[in-house]
Amino acid sequence: MPRRHACHHRRTWFDYLVGGIGELLITSGIVIALFLVWQLWWTSIDAVESAQAIQEEFETTQVASPLIAGKRHTEDPPPVAPVGYGETIGMLIVPKWYGVTNNNMPILEGTGADVLDQAAAGHYDYTQQVGEVGNFAIAGHRRTNGNSFRRIDLLEPGDEIIVATTDTWYVYVVTDYQIVEPYDVEVIAPVPGDPTATPTQRMLTLTTCHSVTTGEWGNDHRWITHATLSYWMPRSEGRPESILNDPEVN
Repeated sequence: MPRRHACHHRRTWFDYLVGGIGELLITSGIVIALFLVWQLWWTSIDAVESAQAIQEEFETTQVASPLIAGKRHTEDPPPVAPVGYGETIGMLIVPKWYGVTNNNMPILEGTGADVLDQAAAGHYDYTQQVGEVGNFAIAGHRRTNGNSFRRIDLLEPGDEIIVATTDTWYVYVVTDYQIVEPYDVEVIAPVPGDPTATPTQRMLTLTTCHSVTTGEWGNDHRWITHATLSYWMPRSEGRPESILNDPEVN
């Protein structure tokens, strides 16, 4: 019985073209996937390690704070001395973020990538300082490099945002949030939304990237959360009640 011969299809230029495009798409997909892993995961590992080192160093300068609820002070708070670019102002503590994301991160002077990429919050150096009348405005990454402000969307009116300096707790309370265009810089004016007005309140503003279509994954808009100073207390007298049982805070 004669052997059957396999029927071979001769490849045309179109077959080679389709095959080449397919290989390029597969390769591109792998490259994009690897980039996303690096951008979303590996950069955060480096950033968190950097933030932890800054935190540990800053905590060596802080006044010891007993594990008791301190007295709430509402008179004028003590001023905070300015620091140089990239230096530490204090620690940002957001009780609502406990167990969700880093709720005890460094606040550094400046908003350059070299500052924010350390899983830190960066202070807009042309805005007011902590506790001052006006607007203490800070920025942080939403995604990548520590995902510092990733869950800013959890904050609601009444939630506390705390700035811990070497000797004082400054406790702000969230008032509202906005989603704005990237060029809407008036949100960090001394009186947000009215840069010509004279400020009378002591405010804090958090800013981070946001997208109206992809949420935390995009940056076509900005998520803005405003808060006002509620009270302050010396670290030596105790702590805000909202962080008494928070193991991340010293």
